[in-house]
Formats: sequence, structure tokens, C-alpha cells
Amino acid sequence: MVRTTLHDQYIAAYILLMILWAVSHPLETLEDLAKELNLDIGCILAIHQTQYLQGWPPGLKSGSLHLAWEYAQSQSDHHCFINMLHVSPEVFQVILSLIEDHPVFLNNSGNAQEAIEAQLGVTLYRMGQHGNDTSLEDIACFVGCSKGAEQEKCWVDGHLGFKGTWWEGWVMYDGTIIPLYAKPAVNGEAYFTCKSNYGLNAQV
Repeated sequence: MVRTTLHDQYIAAYILLMILWAVSHPLETLEDLAKELNLDIGCILAIHQTQYLQGWPPGLKSGSLHLAWEYAQSQSDHHCFINMLHVSPEVFQVILSLIEDHPVFLNNSGNAQEAIEAQLGVTLYRMGQHGNDTSLEDIACFVGCSKGAEQEKCWVDGHLGFKGTWWEGWVMYDGTIIPLYAKPAVNGEAYFTCKSNYGLNAQV
């Protein structure tokens, strides 16, 4: 069974409209026909290239990530910062200074990116979660961003094929265990960890 996307359905509906219009409104000259054809091709391309064909309702985005910046202001609250982002405020600033000039944070879009420190905060928070707390909805709700901003992992899966055992482990840090979805079929016991699960020890 072939599954059609919303784009396919819109394009098929437009082509049907083109046919019905051509039958009910025959054009007399080749010039008119060429103009109509150019218009139709432009409309089909616009449908094909539009990312969101239906409205995306705005969600509430209060979140709690802003508390990290308040925790960083007071030495007595640094343990709260560490508990949230898993690094000290000092280490956070070092990481920020190392990445803030990277071209990945620049774009030619009319939509500005989130502040780099916020993007880093979301990443560090996400890397420190495990199990039920790792869903896109939970992360987006906690940090106060849209779920769409958390879909880079889905993009990586679509382009690089990291789903399955790697789905929860494509963003990890030095000396971490990447949990596997299931016991490997070959030499499975070799992957049993001190956490009583199956995983790979990685340094990235």
C-alpha cells in the first residue's frame, strides 16, 4: 500500500482542478495556454516547496530554562544550575565561548535563531535526561521552546538512518553509556552494563 503525503494530495487536487478548468474554459491561443501553464507549474512548485501546508497553532512556552540563568547569578544556587544543565556555570560559559562563532548559528532566514546560550542550555538539559523524560514534548515543555525546535534528531534519522538502537543516543558526551533498545543478537552479554541494561560505552 502506497501512502501519500499531504503534499501529494494537494498536488493531485490541483491537477484535477487544472483538468476541469481546461475542459470548461478552453483557451483560444497558444499564448494564453502558455501563460496558464506557467501559472499552474508555479502553483504546483509552491505547494511542493511549502513546508507547512496547514496552520501550526502556537503553543504555550513559559518553560523553566530561564531559571538556569538566575541560578548562575548566585554562588549558593550553582548546585541548582548543575542539577539542571549538568555542568557548572563556569564550564557552561567556556563551552559557549567555544561554539558561539560557529557558522551553524548563522542563517539567511527571516526567522532569527534562538539565542545561542538557550540552544546550548536545551542541548545540555536534553543530554542529561533518560527514559520517559526524553520525549520531544517533555523537553519542549520544560525548556519553553516549540516541539519543532526539538526535531533535529528526527532530521538526523531521516538523513543518516540512526533510528532503532541509536535513537536515544546520537547526542552524547564523553564517557557515557549509550543504551541500546534491545540485547544485541551477537555476543549480547558483552553489552550488559553496570546499569543493568545493554549499551555501548562511547567517547565523543
